[in-house]
Amino acid sequence: MSALLFVHGTGVRQPAYGETLELLRTELAALAPGTQVHDCYWGDTFGVPAGVGAAALPGAPVAEAPAEEPVPEEELGPEDRQAVVWGALYDDPLAVLRRPESDAPAFGDRSGPDVEHRARALAENPPGELARLLDLAGVRADFLASLDAVLDSGPGRDALTHGLGPGQLPQAVATAAVAHLLGGALRRGTPVLWTVGQRDEAVRLVTGELGGQARGIGLGVLVLHGWAAHRFGVMRAVEKRRAWLMTRIHPQAGDILKYLARGDALRTLIKDRVTAVAREHGPVTLLAHSLGGIAAVDLLAQEDLPGVRHLVTVGSQAAHLHEIGALPGLAPGKPLPEHFPAWTNVYDARDLLGFPAEAVFPTRVTDLELSSGQPFPAAHSGYFPNPEVHRLLARLLGA
Repeated sequence: MSALLFVHGTGVRQPAYGETLELLRTELAALAPGTQVHDCYWGDTFGVPAGVGAAALPGAPVAEAPAEEPVPEEELGPEDRQAVVWGALYDDPLAVLRRPESDAPAFGDRSGPDVEHRARALAENPPGELARLLDLAGVRADFLASLDAVLDSGPGRDALTHGLGPGQLPQAVATAAVAHLLGGALRRGTPVLWTVGQRDEAVRLVTGELGGQARGIGLGVLVLHGWAAHRFGVMRAVEKRRAWLMTRIHPQAGDILKYLARGDALRTLIKDRVTAVAREHGPVTLLAHSLGGIAAVDLLAQEDLPGVRHLVTVGSQAAHLHEIGALPGLAPGKPLPEHFPAWTNVYDARDLLGFPAEAVFPTRVTDLELSSGQPFPAAHSGYFPNPEVHRLLARLLGA
């Protein structure tokens, strides 16, 4: 059995990298006992430091996301519909607790005190199934903090005091708490460590503990942020403000730009880690995410590294960069060299930073499309809790 070496992607820093590494170790220990999962962390050394680059932005203050038209629900399929909804909730978890200004308080709904009492008790002692889910992702303390934040928020206090409508409050509180947890993780750069099924199960369990019954969340529940719709190509109109856009994308884009200008050091680090791990365990399976996948393909195109038995890229832009002539180590239009190892490229159609590769490198790479069910940008880290990815890695490691 070979070892796994994990190279992370753009914008990732500690502790997010360590959490993802530990997730991989836990899942592969169950599927492929004895597997060694080794780190290849480069963010602090070769990434763009926090706060660098803002001086060159235009002088206007950072703007809020521009208002855009809502999405007609009938234009989306069921999975896309839920992805749009949760994309909005990750950005604004309290949206489900806000009543439209035209709505009067739901005086017939007097469940608020009971829901709050149950929620406070839940925070003290999560029941077994919920505790298992929280501990699986290592987020028990974070979830309890999210639940308290929702209950103590302005929209939370208003909903608990005035109601939302018959039967709505328990699921609204549960949904807001889970969205607060996962949205906060995304903003910190931590991957969403639950699958969509586990996320929805957490909502169901919390809703039940609060005295309610979970139902599907429809677009009608929310006044959607237009940027969520844009991610799925159904936006009506967009007016982007440059400062807002740049501050949203710069930490990720900065790492990519720096690599394209000065990537030798990162490629050398990967090479050295491959050599060290292969010396101890034999040829390794190299798992490379996003920009890590670019660097790995770039390195392996330039050098024959027998220490790599199989390359697995997830959410990577390597094929796209080569197609447009921007992959540093391989001249535009040139095929991969004969020494390049076996390569599996995993992508999610909702991951706007994940690209197929077979069409660019015919016969040299196998594409595997897997859906996490997450909206972008959560889809870009949704590979790591995906059981199908774990099974793929276990199969390759045991081959």
